[in-house]
Amino acid sequence: MLCCSDTLGIPAILRLKQQNVLAAIAIADKIAVQLIPLLQSVGIARDEIHILSKKNLANELKELIDVFKPDALFTLTFPWLVPDAILALLPNRCINFHFGILPKYKGADPIFWQLKNGEQTGGISIHIMTPEIDKGPVLQIEELPIFAGETYGLYSERLGGLAADAVVKVLNNVDDYKVNDPLTDDKPPLFFKAPNQTDCTINWHAQTAAEIEQLVNATNPRYNGAATSIRQNQVYLLEVSPADVNNAQDEQYPPGTIIHADLLYGLIVACIDKQFLKINVARLQQGYFSGGKLFSLGFKVGEVFF
Repeated sequence: MLCCSDTLGIPAILRLKQQNVLAAIAIADKIAVQLIPLLQSVGIARDEIHILSKKNLANELKELIDVFKPDALFTLTFPWLVPDAILALLPNRCINFHFGILPKYKGADPIFWQLKNGEQTGGISIHIMTPEIDKGPVLQIEELPIFAGETYGLYSERLGGLAADAVVKVLNNVDDYKVNDPLTDDKPPLFFKAPNQTDCTINWHAQTAAEIEQLVNATNPRYNGAATSIRQNQVYLLEVSPADVNNAQDEQYPPGTIIHADLLYGLIVACIDKQFLKINVARLQQGYFSGGKLFSLGFKVGEVFF
């Protein structure tokens, strides 16, 4: 198995190991320092973990395949394309577990994009790998509802559990799958690249309260919160919720304006279309703060996030 995520990958690794069908684990060198201790903490021995480099990926994978002679090669969150020469060694048995619904959510970090877009359903698309990213024949799709208010971290944990069930199911049925034609779609995928800083920044003048909440959830904790600024300082929002403000709909507040601040309710901020959000958790350079603590720090009515 090729894997570069603890939350999404470790449950599947443990499930295969428990069933004595895990031949080897390989991870990318760029994540090794962070991932190896986490794998060891759940009982994976250091000599069971193999480190791969992008430069010598084909040779290193071929060596592992020659030594372990696996029935299939599974990838979960692996950052690099598996070389054509390796795909040829295990025809129709190099299988990717993509944590998004294909073909709409191809490419990097579909979890972020699905949460940001307010999708009600995500899941895992299981497909045979081809030279083109996320375009191989789909064997099956395991759907998973996205709960209201669910963060990146919470949803990833549930996806990790789903992946543990899926890897066993796929391995047990790998000889019985009918390989369909490669994935095609008349419409291009919505997103392909991993989100950048702009994607993770709140636009108070363009995004609705619901869209801002979706962005906040999509960035918690993977991207450390949705970025905004106040008093020339960067602030990252980690949790917000819709707020009903009596009589506030009769007023026109510039988006991003703090329209209420106290110790009990914290900060309430105006959005477009006369909508409002309550800031529950925010990260500043000095640490993590509740809305009430932000009020205690001196943030007051009339100040504006931008």
